[in-house]
Amino acid sequence: MKTDIDIKDDVFRHIKGSDFESMVSGKLSKTLRPSKSDNEDIVISMLTNVNTDIQQAFVNVNIYVPDILRDDQYEEDSIRLRELCNASKELLEVGRGEGYRFTLEEQRVMEVEGKNEHFINNKLLYHYCKDKY
Repeated sequence: MKTDIDIKDDVFRHIKGSDFESMVSGKLSKTLRPSKSDNEDIVISMLTNVNTDIQQAFVNVNIYVPDILRDDQYEEDSIRLRELCNASKELLEVGRGEGYRFTLEEQRVMEVEGKNEHFINNKLLYHYCKDKY
């Protein structure tokens, strides 16, 4: 069985050094987003981790994107969100490593409450079986 930390490490290694990571202006993190960041940051977090014959976990890969100010009003940066949605989808659609495989199950764009930014939520389904993948 893999721990939450092991699973986040696998996803982190998949993203680290990729063209997608270099597109984003901020940091890649397995724990928390840097406090008071106004950059585009990538944060990996766990939702569930169930140990069955084939271990399954859901993992979030969130990408934060600042809103743009237009006519004294903030609005989502649709152009940048679309670009990062497509790039993250391409990278996260399927990932494989020693004993594991993950697939992109869902991608959504949501507003960050209380801040002038949105985030792209990439929900991954992670499978681990020492002998299968």
